[in-house]
Amino acid sequence: MKAKYLGSVLLSAGVLSGSAFGADADLASLENISQELVEIRQDIAKLHDDIRFEKSRFNDQLRSYSNQKSDLEVKINRSELNLKELQRELGILKEKNAEKFEAFDNVTPVLEDAIAQLRTIVEGSLPFKLSERLQALDDIKHRLQTNLISPNKAANQLWAYIEDELILGRSSGIYNESLEVNGEAKLVKVLRIGKVAMFYKSQDDGYGVLKQQQGNWVKQAVTDKQQVIDLDGLFDAFNKNIHNGLFTVPNFIPQS
Repeated sequence: MKAKYLGSVLLSAGVLSGSAFGADADLASLENISQELVEIRQDIAKLHDDIRFEKSRFNDQLRSYSNQKSDLEVKINRSELNLKELQRELGILKEKNAEKFEAFDNVTPVLEDAIAQLRTIVEGSLPFKLSERLQALDDIKHRLQTNLISPNKAANQLWAYIEDELILGRSSGIYNESLEVNGEAKLVKVLRIGKVAMFYKSQDDGYGVLKQQQGNWVKQAVTDKQQVIDLDGLFDAFNKNIHNGLFTVPNFIPQS
């Protein structure tokens, strides 16, 4: 009987021991799950923070773009108003000038005829900065015909233009100019002597002269050794701002 009771006690102790071990394992498992849940919650909280940050940054950027758009719209509206105001003032100016110019109806045709004659003269002259010189005449004519300037002012501008042409004929200088040489536009050094002669030097040290033949200006290459030496000296002197002296140059007399 005593032995049987002892066996029961031992059996019960084993059961209790096994139950305690199982409880410890369950507790450890719960702790692991709890730790994982904590980490998951932390990750979720971090994601929420990141989302809030990105959302806030996006909203800030959106507000910035919206402000920029508003500023641009204000500037555009202001520019449009300024343009309309300028157009209105230009219209008023044209109307006022038109009224003033009624008394000059007989003067305008005379000025237009003078501009046409000057244009013909310039077109046949030494082709130095020819497009700019012709454009200046066209600008005076345009301003006169559109009532942007009075005939009196147009006459003053035309006289100033004539004075510039006279100065061009009395002066000499060396310039950078774009010329068509052998069918190709090239940037060359141009040495102008009044409005009677013009020599050019290409970037490969080749020389040329502009000569009038049968009313047209033509370019001729200078290949004669002595003439090349003479032009070397002439260009060198002008580069040193020496414009006075005795120089020998290739023949540039017009040929009929």
